[in-house]
Amino acid sequence: MSGRWMGYVLIGAEASQFSAKARACLRWKRVAFEDRDATPEVYRDIIEPRIGYAVIPVLQTPEGNVIQDSAEIIDHVDGIAPGPSVHPQTPLQELVSLLLELYADEWLVIVGMHYRWTYNDAWMVSEFGRVSAPHASPDEQMAVGEVLAAPARQSASRFGASEDTASGIEAHYEGFLGDFSEHLRRHPFVLGGRPSLADFALYGVLSAVLFRDPESAAHMKRLAPMVVSWIERMDAAKAGEGELLAGDEVPATLLPILKRQISEQLPVLADTARALEAWSVAQPTGARIKRSLGTHEFTIGGRWGQRSMFSFPLWRLQRVQDHFQSLGGAERAAAERLLEAIGGRDLVELRIPVRLARRDFRLVVA
Repeated sequence: MSGRWMGYVLIGAEASQFSAKARACLRWKRVAFEDRDATPEVYRDIIEPRIGYAVIPVLQTPEGNVIQDSAEIIDHVDGIAPGPSVHPQTPLQELVSLLLELYADEWLVIVGMHYRWTYNDAWMVSEFGRVSAPHASPDEQMAVGEVLAAPARQSASRFGASEDTASGIEAHYEGFLGDFSEHLRRHPFVLGGRPSLADFALYGVLSAVLFRDPESAAHMKRLAPMVVSWIERMDAAKAGEGELLAGDEVPATLLPILKRQISEQLPVLADTARALEAWSVAQPTGARIKRSLGTHEFTIGGRWGQRSMFSFPLWRLQRVQDHFQSLGGAERAAAERLLEAIGGRDLVELRIPVRLARRDFRLVVA
């Protein structure tokens, strides 16, 4: 895009978990925006020159600035748009929102990768071709799609989706669907009568990957019609409608989800923090942090596998820890009780060896 644009532009993809997360927030906050596909030309002409590498989503502002990363996009939108905040204004509900953002963004992504490339491979190849070469013939689209899909398919194993972990991933996901369905029988959204940050994070992977991909959608409809109804409510929700639960209540129906998250995700975060410590010893302030800090063994759904230790989840964890550290008195005590109930005290006490920051769209040593 050249010249001057007069409104917000969200550059992403319908099939992208993090584009869907950001898009849902923009819609809920009633922010007018243009939804633009990240075609090869858009990557070449806009994303790579402005961001420095190929990544989505990217939000262009009316002033011509760009924001990258779904959490930063949501925080920006939350700050400029009127109406209730995406972030709960009470300490326990905000803690749960941040925990579930960490879970959806950095753990359920494994589930999305598995189901997409195990059960929806051919469909995804056609989607890549359709978006990237809309005027080409079907055969040409499939050829283009295969080229573009190959790196995404190959990345699944780096996230831990493999033959070794397949049954564990499916056990984890089906357990989550059962627990979330039970919660949704009592509450229309994660924390009550309207969406919050946790809903937008979960919506990203559940809607754009596990409901949009056809074979996965059929699976969700069979096992979890309550989750399908929640996706439909998220699509229709508008800021100003509904309220979060009063009294900073955290529904007991969320505890099984949080316990499952902590039991599997915490060991991975701990290994990653140790790897970051080893890497960061000789690094100066401002050093760009490697995306992957090596590989390690992990478990999901009772199955062992190998995956890369990605540094970015520690950035999400730092948000959780910062919120917890900001609490005092009765609020701190209540948060500690919640964390004890889900086995999460070690999560907020886990030492991240260096302070993390985002500069020039990359993770750095602060």
